[in-house]
Amino acid sequence: MKPLTPSEALSKAASYCSKGEHCIADVCEKLHQWGFEGEEVQHIVSQLCQQGFINEQRYAKAYINDKYRFAKWGRIKIEQGLRQKQIPPAVFKPLMDEVIDREEYMQILCDLLNQKRKSLKEEDEYQMRAKLTRFALQRGFTYEEVLCNIDD
Repeated sequence: MKPLTPSEALSKAASYCSKGEHCIADVCEKLHQWGFEGEEVQHIVSQLCQQGFINEQRYAKAYINDKYRFAKWGRIKIEQGLRQKQIPPAVFKPLMDEVIDREEYMQILCDLLNQKRKSLKEEDEYQMRAKLTRFALQRGFTYEEVLCNIDD
């Protein structure tokens, strides 16, 4: 396979971005896979941003929505995922409260804990609470949120 020219890479990256939301880190990774480095990558990414194919705020909003509604992640895990994608906190922090409905978020946690409780065969209430707490913390919910729902 012959190497891509920068204009071919721009076209291919635009096609990649138009199929779904992608952040700058995702696109840079793709460009590196296609054999591009340094300034070429920055130039292609800046063109994609100018043309509206990449928008970090739009990506963060979609990521937050998908992870909390469909993957049923807590705020902490969502923030960690966005940091891994190199989205600046200044971009995603304001969106967290805008996208996440507090009542729905707490209902998701409650439903998750009830489902998990049914699957556990623990006799000891102390052990049951410990397992439920660990489960919810691994899903990215805060300790305070977990305690509020376990005590119900």
